Amino acid sequence: MILLTALPAFNSCNADTGSSTRAISAGILAEKYAISVEAARREFDGKELVVKGYVSDSIALPKDDVSEGVALLGSDKRTPLRVQCWFSRYEAAEFKGVEPGDPVTVRGIFNGESGLVLKFCKLLQEDQ
Repeated sequence: MILLTALPAFNSCNADTGSSTRAISAGILAEKYAISVEAARREFDGKELVVKGYVSDSIALPKDDVSEGVALLGSDKRTPLRVQCWFSRYEAAEFKGVEPGDPVTVRGIFNGESGLVLKFCKLLQEDQ
């Protein structure tokens, strides 16, 4: 009985786990990463981000069932750093028609250990 009364209090302590999706531009994310990799990792690692940017190069589509594709996103300022947006073969059809220079919005999980990387990317919209 004591355990059951303590359970709601325990859950309320963990109510805000920081799991909400955060929106940021590719340029701001790249700038924060360039200033301090450690600070960027503390702020973003493992978090779901919605990133808006421009496709900087041709998209590399997955070649087979086990590989991933990648889109490089930059800002309109043409910063030298690019956000690598990795996606599965299941998302390849969404990325197939996107061209260099196209503005896009993607959602993915930040993994700063691998560099300026978003994993499990999904194309939310191709901005016109």
